[in-house]
Amino acid sequence: MNIGNNVEQALQVSATGLRNRASTNSTDGKELGKQDFLNLLMTQMANQDPLDPMDSAGMMQQLAAMGTVEQLQNLNNQTAKLMAIQQQIARATAGSLLDKDVEVGANEIPLKNGDSVPVAYKLEGSADRVMLLVQDSTGEMIRKINLESRAQGVHEFSWDGRDNDGDVMPDGNYSFNVFARTDGGEDIGVTLTKSGQVSMIRFEGSKPLLKINGEWVPADEIVGLGNKS
Repeated sequence: MNIGNNVEQALQVSATGLRNRASTNSTDGKELGKQDFLNLLMTQMANQDPLDPMDSAGMMQQLAAMGTVEQLQNLNNQTAKLMAIQQQIARATAGSLLDKDVEVGANEIPLKNGDSVPVAYKLEGSADRVMLLVQDSTGEMIRKINLESRAQGVHEFSWDGRDNDGDVMPDGNYSFNVFARTDGGEDIGVTLTKSGQVSMIRFEGSKPLLKINGEWVPADEIVGLGNKS
């Protein structure tokens, strides 16, 4: 029986397991560490077949594997620290937004007491024809508004809460879409946003949530800041 080869195979299996477990950054305290790896290597050397000793290349391969495992463990530790720092920065940044007016990317219009939330759209180029459509929660188009030509840039709009017949719509959540085109038939890119004041901040997981106009919005959806007079 070739004891050296059997032990070497067992050590290779252990090394593979070490790489996999190190990459998952387990915290249950059951991982094999560097000392365990050295103990396995010493056991292999002590029990190797004198007639067929492990060659230097094989030993270097095992040492290289040990170094890889240790690097993975160190990388996982550093990654965890960086994530903790990033979370602290995100919380501090979100805290500075309290009571600020912000713009978030969205196409929803919450209608309450007939007063809609101001919305905005950004044109990627000048458009000769702009059309704004308002839809209810079922997707039915209730209002169509044809606007004049608009230049490239940001334009604000506030829906009056009425449908095409002039009837006041009930409170609820509506959506809007803007379509822009040149006289030559070229479609112009449009980005939709809405604005509001941050009234509360909640921290859940790695992303702070901001309460804007009564609804919670992830902080990374903010596309603009400012104080309205």
